[in-house]
Amino acid sequence: MIGRNRAARLPTLFLLAMAAAISPTAPPNPYPHELSHFEFYAEYLSPLRPYISELDSVTRVLGSDHGRESPDWRIQPLFVGKQNTVNGRPWAMDITGRLATIAVRPKKRVSMSQVKFPALFTHASGTVSETNVSCDVYSNESGLTYWILAEDSDVGKKGDLMTIEYGPSKRLKQEIEDSSD
Repeated sequence: MIGRNRAARLPTLFLLAMAAAISPTAPPNPYPHELSHFEFYAEYLSPLRPYISELDSVTRVLGSDHGRESPDWRIQPLFVGKQNTVNGRPWAMDITGRLATIAVRPKKRVSMSQVKFPALFTHASGTVSETNVSCDVYSNESGLTYWILAEDSDVGKKGDLMTIEYGPSKRLKQEIEDSSD
């Protein structure tokens, strides 16, 4: 039996997918608070949506399931793997194989030390295990996250941009990952 909350979420996801499929014009930017000079969605990523877009859509937009490169940036899609859990329980919806996030990484040094993030971004600390560096992480409810080096390291200087992530909105993430009935 599907719980009441889970059943109520299914139509929301279906309507989002249908609206994206039949819309004759470009869908609105789901990341309306991209920082000036770092606006990638409209040019490179539209109409992709994390947790909704399937592999064929990603390939059509980016040209490959491995992503694409521009002269200054690497754009890499990441996909949802199998058997995802929240606190040991399966996600409310199985979206295995769909787009999880899109990482945009600079090919050369991009200093963010003078950037003031708007109040709608929350600040946290994070670590990138592959490179063993600490970052200041600025994110908002739309799923947009900026990873900035918190200290000098082998990969860059304090204040340098490491990655911009385009992920699912907080609301969509909660709908899909929430495992409570």
